[in-house]
Parts: sequence; C-alpha cells; structure tokens
Amino acid sequence: MALAIAAIIDLAALGFANGRKVDPVFAPGYDANPPEIVFVPDQPQPDPLIDPVEPLPTPPTIDPTYIEEQPTPPPVRPQIVNRAMPIVKQRSNMAPGPVNFSSAKILALIAPRPEYPFEARRQKITGDGVAAMNVDPVNGNVVGVTMVKSTGNAFLDNAALAGFRRWRFKPGTVSSVTCPVTFTLSGAFY
Repeated sequence: MALAIAAIIDLAALGFANGRKVDPVFAPGYDANPPEIVFVPDQPQPDPLIDPVEPLPTPPTIDPTYIEEQPTPPPVRPQIVNRAMPIVKQRSNMAPGPVNFSSAKILALIAPRPEYPFEARRQKITGDGVAAMNVDPVNGNVVGVTMVKSTGNAFLDNAALAGFRRWRFKPGTVSSVTCPVTFTLSGAFY
C-alpha cells in the first residue's frame, strides 16, 4: 500500500514539473539584449572598518593597590607509605673480585658473541683461546681485554678482543673475567 502511494506521489510530481514549461524569450522581464560588461582594473580601496582620523583608545589603567584575592589551595596530605620492609640482599663491603666464566655469564647484561672474521672463514682458519677482561666495577663496562692464550691467528685474536670489549656487566659485581673462546667453521663459541 505504501509503495503504491509513493509511486502516485512521484508520478504527480513529474506531471507538475513537465506541465509548467516557460519559454525564457516570452517570460516577463526578459531582455533580449544582454548587458554590456566593462572591465575596470582594481583600485586599492581603503578599509571601511579603520578610520585613520580617529586615534586608538588608551588601555585602561590598573590600580596597583588592588590585589585580586586567590582561593587558598587545599592542604597537601602526606602519602601513606607501605610499612612493610623490603627484602634486601646483604651486600658485603668487599670490592668485586674475579669470577669464573659460568658466573660471569649470569652477571653479564650484554654478552654478544665475537664475530667470525670473513678472511679467516675464507681461509678455513680455526682456533681456540682464552681472553681476560678487566671490568670497571662502577659502571660494569669492560675497560680492557687481553688474550691469555692465543687462538693461533691474528684475525681470530682481534675478533675475540673486539667482541669481548662490547660486554657489559651489572655494576659492582665483577672486576675481572676469564673467558674461553673457540672459532670453528660453523661460528664462534665461548
């Protein structure tokens, strides 16, 4: 039913629109001669909102004796602190000392493997050695590395030294570490 009513209204609207055609030539007020358009270059026009003769108003003066009242801030209440004592590991007053390699791996924050040099891999050079690292106990950075036992090749020794210089330990835990390193064709191991 609603569809039929909508169709009737649509047809009626089309009938009214088609039935009222007006020829513009015979429409009242139609002029057959179009108006002449003349181009005039733009002239700068003064801004009608600003009157150059009238001076700007002076700003109001502020009375220095008037002090604006400010509301009192709310009181600051102290935070309630948890009264439970945290469990703290007792630290000895002794300076950090040398540790074995298995303990050093646990205390190491950053311990990248030494990179196997391309030239040594190309020549199929392998070897194993031992490196000794001196660690700054304040910040945990490795400050010096020496080869205690050489790998038998300068390429491999330099790669091991460069790799161990990048190690970082927890501050205050280690002062020196001795680390074995092995270079095989499948990569470097420590």
